Amino acid sequence: MEPEVFPLGLSDHPALAFLNTAATAESRELIPHGAGFVQWLELTRLIDEQDRNAVLDHFAPAELDAAAREAVDLRERLRPVVQTWAGGDPTAPDEPFLAALNAILAESGRSRQVRRSGADLDLQDRWTWTTPRSLLSPVAEAAADLFVHGDRSLVRNCEGPECPLWFYDRTKAHRRRWCSMATCGNRAKVREFRARATKEVP
Repeated sequence: MEPEVFPLGLSDHPALAFLNTAATAESRELIPHGAGFVQWLELTRLIDEQDRNAVLDHFAPAELDAAAREAVDLRERLRPVVQTWAGGDPTAPDEPFLAALNAILAESGRSRQVRRSGADLDLQDRWTWTTPRSLLSPVAEAAADLFVHGDRSLVRNCEGPECPLWFYDRTKAHRRRWCSMATCGNRAKVREFRARATKEVP
């Protein structure tokens, strides 16, 4: 699976997919530069193809690179807040973080537009990209949605040793433990099998 898509598919929430863009032992940094950030936003469906083209046409590569650096900074500030919030702390996110999040949201430009879709009409939300920093707005909205509408008890860090990936447990029984059964889950099974085999050896 392509590395840009993999963290989104396992996270089940765009704010957690954003946390999972960090480089790990098995994957590269998913926001390496401005173009990569724009690509990631489109892959996560936080923006669409029309938005991507507008952004790439409107801003210079250096401006997008600066926005990507700000996105990485936001990600690293968001990570401990999500961890504290998911751990049940009623004071998380704290006021300074909320102020920073609201400052980003204040720069966002969204409007509702009626668009024709074949014989039907659709009411669509459209972004207005006024500054490169406004690219942080979709991520800020995703984080706000997590804190406002998310169930903190279902936001979890993978139980795999040293795995930093986060996910929203949408399983029916809410017993999900791994970012992916194909990776960390399978490794856990192998470890358990070896541990049992070792105990059985006389």
